[in-house]
Amino acid sequence: MFFERLSIKLFSNKGMANETTTTTVTETIPTIVEAALLELDDGSIIKPLVKNIPFGGAGIVHQTPFISRLTAETDDNLTNQALDSSGSDETSPSEATVGAHGATVLLKDLARMGSITDLAVAAGQLLGQSMVVRQEQDLAALFASFTPNQGDGNEDIVVADLYAAYQSLREGNAPLPYNLVITPGQFWGTVGVITLMETVSGKIQSQALGSVQEDVARNGFTGKILGFDVFTSTNITTTSNNASGAAFSRAAIKYVEKQGLKIETDRVIVGEVGDQVTITGFWGEAILRNQHGVEMQFNEIT
Repeated sequence: MFFERLSIKLFSNKGMANETTTTTVTETIPTIVEAALLELDDGSIIKPLVKNIPFGGAGIVHQTPFISRLTAETDDNLTNQALDSSGSDETSPSEATVGAHGATVLLKDLARMGSITDLAVAAGQLLGQSMVVRQEQDLAALFASFTPNQGDGNEDIVVADLYAAYQSLREGNAPLPYNLVITPGQFWGTVGVITLMETVSGKIQSQALGSVQEDVARNGFTGKILGFDVFTSTNITTTSNNASGAAFSRAAIKYVEKQGLKIETDRVIVGEVGDQVTITGFWGEAILRNQHGVEMQFNEIT
């Protein structure tokens, strides 16, 4: 009789640990996800400016073939023309291979109980930030792959470089709008774009009300210059005072996403006691239309 009662007691309490874990996870996940999504929304600079492609179905390599233009003739004695994807002025097909990306942290119970801050929020922010940085670095690494190029490893930017970049995009039939993404040093540095706004050396001046110089003089930044929407990114790699930004149209780069942000929490009770929080994403990136982008390779400071 004793063992029967003991058995009933044990089995009736069997789910207690699971119930506690489920409650903990249920309360934690929304906080982590919300914080991570906020970080993604706030931090992404390049990703919203390129072509985003959802990639469902089988396979991990996304291909975009390009078919050569046809030529209209001047009479009615027409010659058959082939639809040919091998003679395009773009690399055909454009291939992006999807790969895995992620980060993980272990939120120990004792650390959470002893902390004056919400570690779940901190974990979400840091996990989200890590994915933003990874996405931005992957996309920025493609800037140096554009064949059209203004500048080199030892040049300071001049106004003519912006004119030439715009001309290259127009001649490449790139659709508007055009973006200019450069490093903070390439914009605010002592040889950066901001110096192109000066009218007198060593003075802070502005021209007509509402002009680009007026924006810079008042705000330290201008959102648009010479036809380009301007952005700065700290995720562009700088080497020996030089970096490769880019002027481009949206279709210049494709970001292929197999699976977006996914956060999972697992209860750990062997060896460590806490919640293992992991963020993953599966994406790939590639140059889509080479003629729709221009590498902008310039110095940052003197």
